[in-house]
Amino acid sequence: MPGGIRWRWSDEPFSYQKLCYSVPMLVFFGVLIASAFGDNWLPSSNFLGVLLVGLIAGAIYLFFLKVVWQLLPTRNRARIPYDRQEAENSKGDGKLFREFCRVIFSKN
Repeated sequence: MPGGIRWRWSDEPFSYQKLCYSVPMLVFFGVLIASAFGDNWLPSSNFLGVLLVGLIAGAIYLFFLKVVWQLLPTRNRARIPYDRQEAENSKGDGKLFREFCRVIFSKN
């Protein structure tokens, strides 16, 4: 669409939800690397192989989005924005991935 606003990944503020969006891509790249060493674990049908990898990626995404967020200590959840709205309202001090890692691995 000419003249429309173009969405870019880097325009989004950092949030836990944005971090979880990258998990399925890591699964797909992991499968590509693992299949270079042997893909006997995948079904012989291309459709079923893609479906299986997609289901695994979706399940891992939902696991990180819902379960891991609830398992984080409350003091860490208070310092990390969960979604875009919280990130735009400047919740917490985790504005970058590096700061997110610092919050998660800190002893305080």
